[in-house]
Formats: sequence, structure tokens, C-alpha cells
Amino acid sequence: MARKKGDQYKCDECGLVVLIETPCDCEDTGELICCEQPMKPVKAASKKAASKAPAKASAKSKKK
Repeated sequence: MARKKGDQYKCDECGLVVLIETPCDCEDTGELICCEQPMKPVKAASKKAASKAPAKASAKSKKK
């Protein structure tokens, strides 16, 4: 499975998130490993929610 620029992978053990900046078109890209476990792709909905969360938090802090 080719990895595209912007794809994110997360480690379920420690929470590390890897962002792909340079695309890979290899047919066999292998696995991204962290904490001796394969990292899982972060779904698009999670990426959008994560990007909106800091904006809401900063807006609340301005009201105080």
C-alpha cells in the first residue's frame, strides 16, 4: 500500500503520531513499527477533529 503525503500513523501503545511528508510509491512499503507494534493509520475524520480541537480550546481561553 503506497503512502501519500499527509497520511498519519499512530502508535496505540505510546501515542506517537507519524506524518508522511515524502510520498512513497513502492508496492511493498512494509510496516511502520513503534513500541514493537505496527502503527495504525489515522482516519481522515480523526485528523479533522484533531485540527479543530486546538482552535476551539484557544477560543475558550480568550473569553476568560
